[in-house]
Amino acid sequence: MSVQWRKGLAIVEGCALVALGLVFLNSSHLLVSGVAGWALIIGHWIPLSFGGLFFLLNCPFFVLSWLTLGRAFTFKSLAAIAFVSLLSDGLMALIALQATPQWLAALIAGGLIGAGLTWIMRHGASLGGVNIVAVWAEHRYDLQAGQTLFASDCLVALVGAWVFNGWELLWSLLGFVVLSWVVGRYHKRERLRREESEECESSSVELGVR
Repeated sequence: MSVQWRKGLAIVEGCALVALGLVFLNSSHLLVSGVAGWALIIGHWIPLSFGGLFFLLNCPFFVLSWLTLGRAFTFKSLAAIAFVSLLSDGLMALIALQATPQWLAALIAGGLIGAGLTWIMRHGASLGGVNIVAVWAEHRYDLQAGQTLFASDCLVALVGAWVFNGWELLWSLLGFVVLSWVVGRYHKRERLRREESEECESSSVELGVR
């Protein structure tokens, strides 16, 4: 299997983990992180659909992605967002999670989404929004992606206090902490450089064989 096919398959696997995590958040009425969380909050004050707000809020981030991270990264990120949207809608229609404690849903969702985001970013894509800023800041200023995501999620939780009740906000924040910890723990720039080097060597070997 070629390097590009392996990367594509890995991104699909990451998207599946994120979509499953979103099912847990949705079933427990918890706040979603990133731009999706902002769209959910703003939707309480502005009469626009969630999809419309999500698209509008993402536009500036994809301009940043196009200008600084390249077309390939931008297109793969758009494809990843579309796949997560379709898959999460499908899973929510097929899976009914009932009586799941909110604290448990937050732990599971944070772990699944964190693992999925790590896998997606490791293979040259993102899920738009703050994910793009996290990848850009990591490349430009060597800031850990997990720290950037957590700072953004704390701001989402702070503003979300106007909309969500105390327990929903508390367990949502727990999910944000788990998500950021997973990304910070397993998304390492040194590992990315090593994997990119190995992929280049693999491509050279394949070209040599041909």
